Amino acid sequence: MDLSGVAHKLTFVPRLVYNNQKGLIVKIQTSVRVEDIFYKDAKVVFNKFGLSFADAVNIFLAKVSMEKAIPFDLSIPSDELEGRVENIKADKNKEVYKTANELFEDLGI
Repeated sequence: MDLSGVAHKLTFVPRLVYNNQKGLIVKIQTSVRVEDIFYKDAKVVFNKFGLSFADAVNIFLAKVSMEKAIPFDLSIPSDELEGRVENIKADKNKEVYKTANELFEDLGI
């Protein structure tokens, strides 16, 4: 059975934590639906750092809270980039180089 795209529902259990700078912090319970493939791949990375999924989510939320912004760039591809992608898909306006030096020479580097 193909379960790609199946969302996981995660629930975080509330608990009390004491922080020297902020005093008593209450952790709330919340649920989030995530794509199955991202969840599995991300858990592998988190495990390499010794983090649980909840730890990683809390790190992300803390970073957002401190910076008052998403902690990475979000952007929409430019018209130029989209045009280049379409050219590559249509096999138009692309140059193939045999070596990196050939490319660098063409670029004037």
